[in-house]
Amino acid sequence: MLLREAAYIPLTIARQYGGAAGLRRRQLDGINRMLAVARTRVPYYRDDPRYAGGPLRTLADLARLPVLDKQVLRDQPLERMIADGVDLDDCLSFQTSGSTGRRVRIVHDQDSHDYHMAACVRRFLATGRYLPTDRLSHIRPFAPPARMFERFNLFRRHVILSHRPMREIKEELLANRPKVLIGYPVHLRALLRALTPEEMARLRRTLRIVMTESELLLPEHRKLFAEQFGAPVFDEYSAFEVLNVTYDCRYGRAHLGEDRIYCEVVDDNGIPLPDGEQGHVVVTAFLERAMPLVRYNLGDIGLIEPGRCRCGRRFRTLRLTTGRSNDYVTLPSGERLYPDAFLHLAATHPGVSECFVHQDAEGLVRVHVVPTDEAGEGVYETVRHKLFTLAGGEFPLEVVPAETVRITVGGKGRFVTSDYAAPLT
Repeated sequence: MLLREAAYIPLTIARQYGGAAGLRRRQLDGINRMLAVARTRVPYYRDDPRYAGGPLRTLADLARLPVLDKQVLRDQPLERMIADGVDLDDCLSFQTSGSTGRRVRIVHDQDSHDYHMAACVRRFLATGRYLPTDRLSHIRPFAPPARMFERFNLFRRHVILSHRPMREIKEELLANRPKVLIGYPVHLRALLRALTPEEMARLRRTLRIVMTESELLLPEHRKLFAEQFGAPVFDEYSAFEVLNVTYDCRYGRAHLGEDRIYCEVVDDNGIPLPDGEQGHVVVTAFLERAMPLVRYNLGDIGLIEPGRCRCGRRFRTLRLTTGRSNDYVTLPSGERLYPDAFLHLAATHPGVSECFVHQDAEGLVRVHVVPTDEAGEGVYETVRHKLFTLAGGEFPLEVVPAETVRITVGGKGRFVTSDYAAPLT
């Protein structure tokens, strides 16, 4: 497995470059190979006549197939999504983070996972600042097993569990003197609030790169991290269902891993939208053989950025815009407020460190504000005014104090939840 992964590394680096036509041919061939497995060996697809038929002639033909969402994975027994003859003991198994409150089991075959792991190397090299011998501290909810190459001081990862007390996180981080710091944005913001000026100065002496993952990164928070940590910030977008989706280059554009996935941005009916138009992010990871997911809706909103990046990579770039499409509150007007509105509030509003939001079954929106040390009592009223201005009018709203952001079982910040079912119009 390690030898195969190592052999894939130069391929994953080389495939970033070259002509777009060759890349599209490779994607079409990969999708057709995956569909052949799905149609003949996976019960869910084999039993659905919509997937019957021969190979796709063009990538555009993929849009004729239905969009698959997470609810299907929740409703189907796992064995109906797994290809016949696959031994689960030979696969890697993951569970989604539970941001919606319910977790889903995902299975990847070893070969496709090896290619994904090899492709992760370019995430670091794309920064233009990383060396495989750099010390790296990773704040995350769980510690994966150490890899063999770490014994040779290559790609060493020092994991600090995010649920530990902040005092212990700081002590371990500073003792490691990392050149690279990785974490979820919610954890990095908590770290910024906890570090004293002296501790920050110690950290900045060695730190060269900050990397974020697993949550929507607003431009305001990217700027905050860059200024406070004194290092450039690189984001990664991934999901357990399809593994890595995008990685940032040194120009700050998020390149799709198009040698192993095909990404569409679609409207509510699953129809692909032109580049530059915002819609649902749908991904087909075409190297998968154990549990193929065809046109899988990741639940996020974004757009394909027009034009090629000046870094020279041929992979298209994706920009997430509002966070998860199923995380929002509904206003009396029928308009929706998504997580980015509240994250922006936390990033820019005086006296607010963080906030999270819940809308109850009657439609009342309760905003829980984690205040800064300097915040006065008036901050809650100014937050009310800001939200009313943003919404274009008043709506049922309470603003209350909180000590910290609620965290999902997967370690992410749970910023917006709702029990409200908007009336049909």
